[in-house]
Amino acid sequence: MEAHQPRPTEVSVRQFVNDSGSVTRGLREGKQYILTINGEPLAEVKPIKRRRFVPTEEAQAVFATAPAIDWSEVRADLDTMIDDELRDPFDGTGL
Repeated sequence: MEAHQPRPTEVSVRQFVNDSGSVTRGLREGKQYILTINGEPLAEVKPIKRRRFVPTEEAQAVFATAPAIDWSEVRADLDTMIDDELRDPFDGTGL
């Protein structure tokens, strides 16, 4: 079931120019506008719908050409760079 979209709000071009901040805020809230000149519709202004979900097939296609990861090499690099010895973080600070 698709959510009901309210009718676009009519805004004159002059009003849009003088108060574009209000229209921009409305767009960020999902509102749609019809720009008019002398009461005649000129353009439809609506927010761009950003995808929140990428289909599995599309994600797999992106990573299909990625180089293979040698996990033993990654682990060796981490072991070289990261000291995993536990220490008191307050030691020597007087706290």
